[in-house]
Amino acid sequence: MAKEIQLTQGKVAIVDDEDYEYLNQWKWYANEWKRGKHYAVRNVRKNKKYIGYESMHRLLSNNNDKKLVTDHINGNTLDNRKSNLRICSISENCKNRIVQKNNKTGFKGVRYIKDSNKYRAEIFNNGRHYSLGFFIDPIDAAKAYNAAALKYHGEFANLNKID
Repeated sequence: MAKEIQLTQGKVAIVDDEDYEYLNQWKWYANEWKRGKHYAVRNVRKNKKYIGYESMHRLLSNNNDKKLVTDHINGNTLDNRKSNLRICSISENCKNRIVQKNNKTGFKGVRYIKDSNKYRAEIFNNGRHYSLGFFIDPIDAAKAYNAAALKYHGEFANLNKID
């Protein structure tokens, strides 16, 4: 089961039952980060002086390595159940990104090429760019991206939702 911890801005963090009491010893707030995502964070003080903040997901994953990040598997940055958290590299975390809000096709890894009136599927992996081809139908391009994402990104692949 899961419980909710109230945050500021009308947001809630989802946590496992076993972590609820432990986390409730602090006041948590919703911190808006890049691309409008919110994270549950708390202020950290030492001798009554503010020294920084701590994020709930890093605390729960026991991630003290500054070179690693804690990824939210389902993309919901306020879902801090342990089954939704994994420690990974920044590169792996980027593979799990959702489609960007400014993406005009609505599909990750797909963009419209005006000159050819076609959709181009592409993927990036370990610093390399792979062109997956040009398609008349954006859904076909999205399917090509999904296949490549499974191949190159494995468990970190964030696939396009195709009806």
